[in-house]
Amino acid sequence: MRLQKFSLVVLIFCKSILFSQTPVPNPVKNDFSGTLSFLASDWMEGREATSKGGFKAADYIASMMELYQLTSYNNQSQTKNKTFFQDFKIRRHTVEAVSLTINNGTTTTIVLSPKTEYQVTPVNESLKKETSIVFAGYGLSLPKENYDDYKKITVKDKVVLILKGYPGYKDTTSIGYKKFKKRFPEENNLEETKIQNAIQQGATAILFLDADGDFKPNSTDDAIFHSLEKPTSLSVPIFRLSASATQFFLAGTSIRLSETEKKAAQKLETSSSLLPNKKCHFSIELKSETLPVRNVIGMIPGKDTSKTIIIGAHYDHLGIKNDSIYNGADDNASGASGMLALAKNWSESKIQPPYNMVFASWTAEEMGLLGSEYFVDHFDLSKQKILLCVNMDMISRSAPEDQKQRILSIGTQKEDENLRKIATACNQNLPNPFELDLWETNGHTGSDYASFTAKGIPIMTFFSGFHKDYHSPRDRAESVDLNKEKDVLSIVNTSILKFIETHSTTK
Repeated sequence: MRLQKFSLVVLIFCKSILFSQTPVPNPVKNDFSGTLSFLASDWMEGREATSKGGFKAADYIASMMELYQLTSYNNQSQTKNKTFFQDFKIRRHTVEAVSLTINNGTTTTIVLSPKTEYQVTPVNESLKKETSIVFAGYGLSLPKENYDDYKKITVKDKVVLILKGYPGYKDTTSIGYKKFKKRFPEENNLEETKIQNAIQQGATAILFLDADGDFKPNSTDDAIFHSLEKPTSLSVPIFRLSASATQFFLAGTSIRLSETEKKAAQKLETSSSLLPNKKCHFSIELKSETLPVRNVIGMIPGKDTSKTIIIGAHYDHLGIKNDSIYNGADDNASGASGMLALAKNWSESKIQPPYNMVFASWTAEEMGLLGSEYFVDHFDLSKQKILLCVNMDMISRSAPEDQKQRILSIGTQKEDENLRKIATACNQNLPNPFELDLWETNGHTGSDYASFTAKGIPIMTFFSGFHKDYHSPRDRAESVDLNKEKDVLSIVNTSILKFIETHSTTK
């Protein structure tokens, strides 16, 4: 028995050493810089999922997977032909007509102008309503942290007015900033939290206020998307108001937004209240259509084909708006090019990994994580286990406060302490380690990782910071930081290798 135990230990030790002695090289700039520039070029027309540019990007990514000699990924529900594409269809609901008016309790009715004074994100059905109006501050309910915008108000069947950000987000020295910055690392997830709060409280519509003059008129159609198999989770329409429309709603009330923000930032006090004698009327008429989209997926078969590791990044962006191309270099040509660089190096290493390595480019992330959601919903988890999903979304720029360009956000589930230890150790191996922002993704839905955490799958999601060019035509290839992306990919690659080594010795 002792001999058997000793032999098993030696076998495990040798297996670990063998894999660590034949590592997959970390990507260098030449492995991804050309791919990033091409995906972010004007020729790709902003890579909107349902557009010609989106399909051109998918073709290009598939051609690179074939060049790198990946095996085509064929989902059981897909055609048996050799293809890197996972095709499916989504539903788009476009606003054909919309109105938004304010009645001040007298004969005065203000009719707001769509596109110039507000934009709307609809639900998947036409509707018409009139109701009272409630100001709900930042729209947050955090009783355990002594802040709750809904504590003293009732919003059931009412329109809710909500500020962007969180208490103190404009003042880095404030109590609110120090309390909530860590809790809300992702702007998209913060807004989703507010939306779900309002829905749970029974609101009939959500109006996001503009306190800073950030509203930008948009001449493109307002629309909502969902897969054919799942209706949208959005159950109330969302209106985004301009600064002038914001003032129309608050006129005649005691609410002063600058004072409201200051009280919330410094004292964590909410100014939520019903707007007396005001009514809001809105109506939305929709046009619906079905459109094709596609994920692009390749793989390297492992020795144990019952287990899989996924390295993924969405390739879609916002397309063309107001005749401007939204190139999406950082969001997310950076992640897609990084995924392809890792695929290249893993394939060229000629190492057969212990488990399947799936390299995926998700579509329609900008429309609600639809590509990754479709993939995981059609993945037979009873026959194949996903050990880990790595997600890369915006890995080549830095936030304004990151003056040294050395902050890196890595999200994991709360229970996955081993992944945080791996990331920390791999970061320390860099010549110039990052300042890591390790955060817990539990309850967050800001990127494609959420499609996997919803199924209980461990994830690591990499993000280098929101910058001033986020979701603007200025997010171009010449603005990315190739050195930062190179170092991010080094951590991603070494983390995957370390995870495989650790998992192989402990299973």
